[in-house]
Amino acid sequence: MLRTVARVLGIVVALLAVVGFLVEGDHLLGLMNVDLALDVLRVVIAGALLYVGFGKATAATIRTVIVVVGAMYVVMGLLAFADRTLFGLLPTGFTGFDIGFHLVVGVGALVLAFLPVSNTAARGSRASTAH
Repeated sequence: MLRTVARVLGIVVALLAVVGFLVEGDHLLGLMNVDLALDVLRVVIAGALLYVGFGKATAATIRTVIVVVGAMYVVMGLLAFADRTLFGLLPTGFTGFDIGFHLVVGVGALVLAFLPVSNTAARGSRASTAH
């Protein structure tokens, strides 16, 4: 399941990065920040997620990447309450949608990363890696 989470989240973040590079200096549809610093960070995050999502990564590595990404998103969302420009890093600043998006995605990633693995899923995962 975590591999699928990494794939989907990686694709979404990569698309946001690409679109962000095309719409630089404004808010995407008036909703989402697309400043250069955030777009570069999105490329790094997407790269890590896609690498573990589609590569030969262990379950522990996938979980670690999802935890780190989730924590980063939560921290960005919380910091935006103090300063929407994240202390000058994002000149156009986060919108309310950005803050909500980062908090929901971050908390969601953390919850999914820490869900216990069922015995059935663990057995299926071991069987598929044995072949």
